[in-house]
Amino acid sequence: VHTMLPIDAAYLVAALLVLIYIWCRHTYGYWKRNKIPYMTPLPLIGNMGVLLTMRNSFYLYLSDVYKDAKMSKAAAVGIYILNRPALVLREPELIKSVLIKEFPKFGNRSAGCDPHNDPLGSNNLFFIRNPQWKDLRTKITPIFTTGKIKQMYPLMTEIGTELETHLNSFTKTDDIFVTEAKEVCANFTTDVIATIAFGIKANSLVDPSAKFRALGRKQLTFTFGRALQFFIAFFYPNWATALRVRVLIPEFETFLRGTIEHVMALREESKATRNDLIDVLVSLKQEAVAKGEYNAQLQDILAAQAAVFMVAGFETSSSTMTFALYELSKRPDLQERLRNEICEAFVAEQGRLSYETINNLPYLGMVVDEILRLYPSLPFLGREHLPKEGEKPFDLKPYYDYTVPVGMHLYIPIFGIQRDPEFWPNPDTFDPERFNAENKKTHKPMTYLPFGSGPRNCIGGRIGLLQSKLGLVHILKNHYVTTCEKTPSEITFDPLSIFLSYKGGICLKFVNDKRYERNVTQ
Repeated sequence: VHTMLPIDAAYLVAALLVLIYIWCRHTYGYWKRNKIPYMTPLPLIGNMGVLLTMRNSFYLYLSDVYKDAKMSKAAAVGIYILNRPALVLREPELIKSVLIKEFPKFGNRSAGCDPHNDPLGSNNLFFIRNPQWKDLRTKITPIFTTGKIKQMYPLMTEIGTELETHLNSFTKTDDIFVTEAKEVCANFTTDVIATIAFGIKANSLVDPSAKFRALGRKQLTFTFGRALQFFIAFFYPNWATALRVRVLIPEFETFLRGTIEHVMALREESKATRNDLIDVLVSLKQEAVAKGEYNAQLQDILAAQAAVFMVAGFETSSSTMTFALYELSKRPDLQERLRNEICEAFVAEQGRLSYETINNLPYLGMVVDEILRLYPSLPFLGREHLPKEGEKPFDLKPYYDYTVPVGMHLYIPIFGIQRDPEFWPNPDTFDPERFNAENKKTHKPMTYLPFGSGPRNCIGGRIGLLQSKLGLVHILKNHYVTTCEKTPSEITFDPLSIFLSYKGGICLKFVNDKRYERNVTQ
């Protein structure tokens, strides 16, 4: 009997290996059977090897799929997220169908988190699912109209002036200082978002360790554990509840809840209006109270919008500003042209730019547009295919005879598309002329998507652009930036981050040449 056990065990192991082999052949043969071009997967991990070994971030992997020489003629490419098939779209017409033409079938993002454990993460406009998303988007949209943004602009310019004061305090001694550009920019954008979203002073420029900035920094520090949570949230959202996945860290959530409740209570009591996000949240709350519909869940939904406004608002714009300063530091000629435009405008308007002026400085617009092409804040989009019952599912005709199954995730590699030499000659070169009035007319639709497109595009895109432009004009008004010994010759992207962020700092030399003051006295 004893001699039989090892043989039985050997049979069991052999049978198990055969079963695994059959399962792998079937699972990873999906795209081949469906005659869709695909990236060769590895057993059990599919195409996620680069992510699991932390060699690359997902958006750079998608960019590699997009640029793969074998896929240059493919309209879509099959990949495997571990064992699950997913599609990467390459053809602009297919992208247009998913984001715009067939939007009702793709109304949900492919990401999600645990609604019980992370109510602010799952209920915000970025993650929330239909039908709640549509209702919420309609209610939040009024904050982002041109009229509302124009009313917020004076609040933003106050922080712009504080940014100048902050820079001047550094350059008092010898007119030159070296610093990590992202810190300066993130302190500025944190203060702007705090004032326009919450109506409070965050004081990050004065004190970089202030609560708002410190927790924002912590929220966006990607450790292995945080990277794993984001992996599940973005690629296996169905597991999010079982694994208690959180997008917002508990400290940040507690702080934001407390801040929002406090500011809303003060606003309701004083009946003051400030044309900011809190005004809208107060009116939504009062509307719900009047209908007898105000409850803990709605409280979460209101707080969740402030949370996403905060995280998305300070991180994206500060990255755009940092990348702009970095590229301009390497091209003094382009920086000089931009500074001339900025200084002339400041002189013409006695030191304060109007909302119309800052939005209509042509070269500033070209520079920021080109930075968002090279460095899109959200470098990929994910959508889930969920047609309504009885509705015809989405198919890939005329490119492939393939109907997309319900629940499949489709990805749009924005970073790859925006650096495709077919659409953007010398794609890795910083060249604002791509966005002059003439060249803009030649851009192929759906090849420039820094804010997404269609009904679920970035609702805060215009505020983000304005904030980035405002920060840049107040920096470049009296300072120019140059590279220094610590400035990286090339950007190294952070493989742990789901967003576009870089490893190490971007140190730049800020030189105060008092350009505006000199121009005024001439």
